[in-house]
Amino acid sequence: MYMNKFLVFLSVLLSGCGANQITKQASIATSNPTDIQNDYLYSATNYGSDDAGPKANIAILLPMNGPSKSVGNNIKTSIEAAFLRKPKQNISVSFYDMSGEASRRDLVVRDMLNTNPDVIIGPLFAEDANFLRSAKPSKTPVISFTSDVEALGSNVITMNLIPTQSIETIIKQMKDDGAQNMIILAPDDKSGKRMASVASKISDAYDMPINGLFYYKSGNSDSIKETSIRASMYNARSAANTRAREVLSDILTKESLDGTTRKNLNKQLEKISRTETLGELPYDAILFLCSGEDTKTIASFLRYYGVGTRDTAMYGTTLWNNTDIASDFTLSGAKYATLPPISDNFISLYNMISGKDPDYLAAFGYDAANLSLGLLYTNKSKDAYLFDPSGYVGTTGMFRVQPSGESERALRIMELNGSGEPSVSKEAPTNFLTPLYSINASDLKAVPEKELKTRGINPGDYITIPEYLRRKSQYKTKTIGANYVSDETEEITDAPIQIYASDEKETISNEEYKPVKMEKVSRKYIDSVEVTE
Repeated sequence: MYMNKFLVFLSVLLSGCGANQITKQASIATSNPTDIQNDYLYSATNYGSDDAGPKANIAILLPMNGPSKSVGNNIKTSIEAAFLRKPKQNISVSFYDMSGEASRRDLVVRDMLNTNPDVIIGPLFAEDANFLRSAKPSKTPVISFTSDVEALGSNVITMNLIPTQSIETIIKQMKDDGAQNMIILAPDDKSGKRMASVASKISDAYDMPINGLFYYKSGNSDSIKETSIRASMYNARSAANTRAREVLSDILTKESLDGTTRKNLNKQLEKISRTETLGELPYDAILFLCSGEDTKTIASFLRYYGVGTRDTAMYGTTLWNNTDIASDFTLSGAKYATLPPISDNFISLYNMISGKDPDYLAAFGYDAANLSLGLLYTNKSKDAYLFDPSGYVGTTGMFRVQPSGESERALRIMELNGSGEPSVSKEAPTNFLTPLYSINASDLKAVPEKELKTRGINPGDYITIPEYLRRKSQYKTKTIGANYVSDETEEITDAPIQIYASDEKETISNEEYKPVKMEKVSRKYIDSVEVTE
């Protein structure tokens, strides 16, 4: 087992790397988040002497070999930077290598628990977090990096972004942009279905109807193509275009027309002939619950089948972050939710130590180390500190932790413009005075694929011909591709109720519809009543 007792010998070198002094925690209003990047550098008086109290033991579980070596070592570097910047002589920090087979990792966890750690940072993956949660003492706090909510709870929290939060953020933005209904495109795997379930739940909360939900096989171009055809209503819209051109062409070649009418029909025919599809889409927004690579492929197919950003607004999640999607002209105007940028101070510190810029997981590692220090030095109870509703400001903006273990991170909205550098459409919130999220990602039900709900397309609605020609049977058009199923909660005002005659020989067996025997009325009572006007 790899184990490294971390020695704080560079504190003098790094002590000058801090940001400007901030107001002491005691003077910060409870509604404002605490800056954990700098708080312990300049406000030790709030927590007593740096070396006061009993010695504390912090255990850190990260993969430092194997396929995840690079990720683990990046986080390790940022954790080391935090402890170097804020040296505490009474704290022992130990690193444990969580690489290799599951059985080996379980032994590492058990050996680590034998040291009775006060705080555990890590692990990275949900499988290890699940095992640690069941093996550790219930009160021992664990600051992990998994994004799987099923691995959290029992004092196991995560610093990582919960992917579902970007879904709620972007659906809020969709609503603010005036969208009326949407379709969802998601990969046909556990993660995609979980996100689709979240989106379905959020859509109900924000009154944003889902007009279609499509699953596709990630990375499979045939599956993506077939899904794009269905989502774009290509077959129906192509058939409608063909029929509209047929009608206009037949009239122009077979009918005697005046000059003005002929010119008008020719103009319509030329316009329709420029595209292969005709008709409005039954949605005005698309939510991509896909990676950047899959999104680019789907958007390309959709555009080929007649659906682009001019036809419908497009939205994405944090899965678009750190991809080259910003250079894709097909998605110009699309918006997505993501984390704020990593702070310049941390980038400078990390770069000085490692010679490279940090990624988001490295930034979360820095925040985890600072949070663990606060946990050891605060005058509050551990629960009161960890679950402070006012939250904290870390390397990537504001966050707080819920008792469920989920972290809540404030997100911003970015807009793509094809330049390679997306622009900020809306900055991230700076406090939790207004709750950011209302959906519990752990309480979900599987959502099946949902075919597009549409009243179809009638080619005649998109062409203008003289009324006397419209009455001719050869120029009449029918609705194509209708697939409309009304919901129980939907109010239908344009469909009259029709009652049809039944077969006279049919026997009515329902008690509700059987004739009722009338009571006999004496004739003398009727005759005795005088009726006057």
